[in-house]
Amino acid sequence: MCVLKDALDLFFPKTCPVCGNVISHDELICFQCRNEIPPVDMENSLKGKWHFDGLFHRAKYEGIISEFIRAYKYSQHSSLATLFSELLSELFQIFPPLPNSVITSVPITFDSFKVKGFDHVRLIGEKLSNKTGLPFLNILEVISQREKQVGSSKYERRSLVNGKYGVKKEMLYKTSGNIILIDDVFTTGSTVNECAKVLKLAGARSVYVYTIALAKNMRDKA
Repeated sequence: MCVLKDALDLFFPKTCPVCGNVISHDELICFQCRNEIPPVDMENSLKGKWHFDGLFHRAKYEGIISEFIRAYKYSQHSSLATLFSELLSELFQIFPPLPNSVITSVPITFDSFKVKGFDHVRLIGEKLSNKTGLPFLNILEVISQREKQVGSSKYERRSLVNGKYGVKKEMLYKTSGNIILIDDVFTTGSTVNECAKVLKLAGARSVYVYTIALAKNMRDKA
């Protein structure tokens, strides 16, 4: 296997998805970029009334973390899902999920799937499941296609997500009711809040949100 890896490195060089530095085929990112990953952000309180029971974020949406997420979502670097699962697994160690929890993810629209070619949040959830041993279930679904939320205000986002998501009750009934909801970025919270709302209405006992990054405007309110 070492010979094969060396041959791949020599004839088909792989580059870091963020900075472009040459890396080995068994690496996800270069040493320099990995060294810029910040420690777990311990400030995980959020003011206001929410349908979810708690929010935990790995880092602020800035610097190398924001570059990773943009490369993953918009430049087809699906291999970064493994890195994100590692980062969320670290978050689990500091803020452990409730016993018998299951992982689910915020679903993307069909239009987003056509553009990206994969469900970027679900892929992270599945890899996180493999890493932690917690089951992943595809509990949520998009039931109403809406306009894109990127660039929308907090109040516009609330309107756009209202009635957008539904719950596959046959999947929810397979759980204890303790749900880990993962997403990539917590921007205004409208999306995960709507997902938590429909999960609670369908019978979920608890919904805890774990996200890779928290937008700076929301962190200022934490």
